[in-house]
This record gives sequence, structure tokens and C-alpha cells, in this order.
Amino acid sequence: MTEGGLFAGVLGGEEEAPEREGAAEALIEAGAFAAAVAADHAKYDPGVARAAEGFLQEQTRLLKAQREEMAEQRSLRLSHLHSQSREGKIRRVGQRIRVGMQVFAALIASVIGLGLLVMLYDAFTSRSVVVNAFKAPAALAGRGLTGDVVASGVLDTLLKLQAATHSSYKRLDAKSEWASDVKIEVPETGVSLGEINRLLHQRFGHDLHIDGDLIQTELGGLALTVRGDGIPANTFSGAAGELDKLTTQAAEYVYGCSETYFFAVYLVGRGRFADALAFIPSAFAAETDDVMRGKLANAWGQAYSGMNNPSEAAGKYRLSMTLIPTSDPAHWVPWDNLISTLSATSGEEAAWKEAKAFLQAVETAPKRALPELRLFESSAGATWNIPVKLSALLQDAQYNGGAGANNTIDGPQIADMYALMHDPADAARYIVSSDAADTTTKAEVELLKAYAALNDGNVAAAVLPLENFYKAWLADPVLQSAYPDNPCYLGLSYGLIGRLADAKAVFTRTGSWSRCQAFHGSVLAHAGDVNGAQRIWAEGLKVAPDLPIIYLHRGQFEMDHGDPNTAGADFAIAAGKAPHFADPLKAWGDLLAREGRWSDALAKYDEALKYAPAWTELQLARDAAARKV
Repeated sequence: MTEGGLFAGVLGGEEEAPEREGAAEALIEAGAFAAAVAADHAKYDPGVARAAEGFLQEQTRLLKAQREEMAEQRSLRLSHLHSQSREGKIRRVGQRIRVGMQVFAALIASVIGLGLLVMLYDAFTSRSVVVNAFKAPAALAGRGLTGDVVASGVLDTLLKLQAATHSSYKRLDAKSEWASDVKIEVPETGVSLGEINRLLHQRFGHDLHIDGDLIQTELGGLALTVRGDGIPANTFSGAAGELDKLTTQAAEYVYGCSETYFFAVYLVGRGRFADALAFIPSAFAAETDDVMRGKLANAWGQAYSGMNNPSEAAGKYRLSMTLIPTSDPAHWVPWDNLISTLSATSGEEAAWKEAKAFLQAVETAPKRALPELRLFESSAGATWNIPVKLSALLQDAQYNGGAGANNTIDGPQIADMYALMHDPADAARYIVSSDAADTTTKAEVELLKAYAALNDGNVAAAVLPLENFYKAWLADPVLQSAYPDNPCYLGLSYGLIGRLADAKAVFTRTGSWSRCQAFHGSVLAHAGDVNGAQRIWAEGLKVAPDLPIIYLHRGQFEMDHGDPNTAGADFAIAAGKAPHFADPLKAWGDLLAREGRWSDALAKYDEALKYAPAWTELQLARDAAARKV
């Protein structure tokens, strides 16, 4: 069947039209043939002629009528075909509209279904602190103390507490229940999507709902009661104008009950060590998860460290390490803190050995359990790897927003590291950007003044800023913890200007740190007591043989007093103990330059510049050696 025949059948018998037209043509041809025959016979018979004439008239009438009928039928068929064509177009357009509406409806249904799935997932995984509107008497509304205002104050304080808590672990979110509604009405129910979302969270979520009430006391003050799911009611009272104080107390109470670890971290980070020591023991006892207990023990140790009680701090850090498995990256946190306290409790050599064990453990640890760079601060400090300690402090500052791992802000410590690397410009840049009101910032400002004076050889100018630093240090446990041996710079300065008794008093008060032993020996040698200097240095090396600073100072004395071989040996030991410490390398290069060994001196200077690239005197010495090669 042809294509035209197929569509003709579908449209209702259009093949009949050609057949009818063919039949009509056949009749016309037959009539013409009969007329021709009749005409031929009419020549011979008049009757035949009359009969033929009648026949032809009748045939003509019939043919005319048939033609008219055929024309009418053709017109009707064409009209029908046109009508069917228009109806087909209309039907096809209608079908497209219906399909489009169905697709649109399917899309709407998919979006709604996806939204409901998201709401369900959010409900199942939700762990939020939800603050509902508080109750307050109408009498307080005239003063603006409505239930919403009180709840907003609690919510705002909770958010501030979260923002001030620096931790990589997940915590609960704080949100307002009444402010989270989305007013999109669900058809035929009059229920908003926000209400559906709230019902889903209440049914399937793990949210902590908080509410409470505010009343006016008989004496005209305020009493704010807060309570929540699993949180016993607690009331905080104050004067009529102390609502902010009460909402802060209420929020801290909620934070401490709902997020014990994060609240402990918050207290330590804010320097509220006494509050932390009062809070953590009960929180630790109530906690059932060992890893969380380990984290609390670490915060416990930090609180003791902030109170300059390194023995108790070390014990808590060790406890933390036993509770947190080595496969957990959190295991490195108390280990790093332990190293920082061992120098004060067990000596610098013990800290050095613990740092070496830490670094060896890092080399064998799986990649997923490696510590962050910021957790290398104590191990780098204990091994005199000043560039790595600087990098760790820089990352810690970025991570914690200035709150350091040892309970002090990082800016002053970063400035001190730059000063040790003989980079006064970067030291000044970081101390200027540090919190000017912080006690460690103020202390570091005085130290930087003294470092600059000592580098210029103006010892007398270093005394006053060092005395200011020492006075603050004696009165502040935080400074004593952050700067355990820095007062020895004052002892060095006193000794170099001849105030030996004052120098000895400072060295005795500060303790037998290796830097203090190195400075004390240099003071005695400068005063002409070489035997006393050698005795102090020997005592220091007996206690801490793996620390570089005594070898460096003894070698400088030997170089200045004509003993190059012994000096070279001490410089080599110092550089071997602390290969990333620029000072022994420069001193060694200076010794080689004095001996005219310019190529060897240049090599030492180039090596030292890797670790103190901004050291002006080092760069000048290097350039002078290069001209001699």
C-alpha cells in the first residue's frame, strides 16, 4: 500500500473517489458509443432516429444530474478533508499542551518530593540547640523585656560562644525556632513548610530545645530561669539593668550542659583557667566516651598549663594520650602539649627526647593519621628548629584566629621567632598586628626593643625594656609559661655592664635552662672568670647535652680567645644538634673566614641563609666571602 493510500484509509475511505470518477467516465464513453451507433442506423430508419433521440436526451439528463451530484460530493469531501485537517492540528496542539502540563506537573512534584527528602534528611541529621521564645510578664514588656527579646539575647550569646571556640571537631548549631519559619502554605491544609519542617525535626531530629522565663523579683531585680531537654532548670538573678549579664550566664550554662568539651575549650581559650578547672572535673567524670574524655583531659592540661602548673598539666596530657587511640589525629594534640611542659617538669633533655619520639612516630604514621603542621610547634621548639616552629605558629594563628596552643595568642610568639631569625621587619609587622591590650603582646614589645639594642651592641639600652619585661613576668603566670627562659636576657645584659650580682639573681630566679646557662657562662667569661664560665657550661651540657645554645656560646668564647680548633668543634656540634638554626652556621663561617678558608666559609653562610634569609650581617659576610673566592 502506498503512503497516500495508508493515510486515506485512516482518514475514512478516500480511495473511493477515484473509483467513482472512473465509473462516470465509462458511462460517458458507453453513451457516446451508443449515440454513434444510433446515428448510423437512423440514416435508414426514422423510428430508430426518434428512439435514439429520446434515448440520447434521457442519457444527457442523467449524465448532467450525475455530474452535479459528483461535483457536490467532491465539494463535501474537500470540506470534510479540510475540517479533519484543522481538527487534527487542533488535536495535536491540544496533545502538546497536555503533555507539557503533565511534564510541568511532574517537575513540580519532583521538586516538592526532593524538598521533602531534604527536609527529612535534615531532620534525621539535625543536632542543634533550638532556642524557643521565653516567657515574660506583660509588666516587663513596657521596658522592652519581652520573651522574644530574652530568647534573642540567649541565642546571640550562644552564637558568640561558638564563634570564640576554636576546634576542628563538630559541634551543635544554635538557631532560633520562631525565626526559622518559611511561610509557604501547603494546599488544603493551611500548614506552612516551616511548620512541617519543625514537626519533622521534633519527630526525627536530635535537637536540644531551650526555653525559660524572666520575672521581676520583689526587690525590683530580674530572675532568669533557663531549662531544656535534659538540662535541669537553673535561675540567674541580678539587678534590673543586668539582663545582658543574665543572658550570658544562661547561655554559658546551656553551652556547658550541651557541649561540655567545647565549653571547656572556650574557657581555656579565653584565659579563664580557674573557671575551666572548676568545670572540667565533673564534665570528665560524667562523660562515657573515651575519646571525648581524652579531649577533655587535654583541655584540663591546658588549664593547668595556663596557671603555670606544668606538673599537673603533664599528667593530664599523658592521660589524654592513653584515652585517644593513635589512629585518631586528635592523639597528636596532647602529645604536642606534653612536649611543651616537659622542659619545666623533667628538663629540656627530656623534652628533646620526647620531641624526637614524636617526629619518629610521624614518619611511620599512616597518611590519614598525620598531624597538622601547627602541631609541630612544641617538637620544633624543643629541637631548636626555628623555621618549622615559625611555620607551625603561622598555621596555628590562621586556624585559631590568634588563640595559640599554649593559651597565649600567636602574634607575640611569631614576632619572637622572626627576631631569633634576625628578621626585625617581620617581627615588628606581627607585633603591630597583635592585640595591643594582651599581656603577651606588651611583653614581646619590650623584648623586641631589647633584641634590637643587643644586636646593635648597645647593651645598656637593652636593660630598661628587659627590666619592664621581667617585672611583668614575675607577676603573671601566663608570661612565665609562655616565656620560661627569656628573663635570662636581662641577666646577660646586667652581666655585660658589670652588674654581676643582679645578673646572678636573675639567673637563679629563672632556673637552669640551657639558654640561661649559656648566658651565665658568657657573663662570667666576660668578667674574666673563665673557670667559672667553663664550670657553668659543663653543668648545663651535663643536664642537656643535645641542646645547641651552650656549644654556640662556648665556641664564640673560644674563637675570640684564639682557640680555633676547639671553637670549630663546638660550632660543628651545635650545627649538628640544630641543623636549621642559622647562628651556629654563621659563627662557623666567621671562624673559617678568619682562617682564610673562603670557600668553606661561603658554604656555611649560604647554608645559614636558608634559615635566616633576612639576616643583614649574614648577607654582608656572605658577600664578602664570595668576593674572596
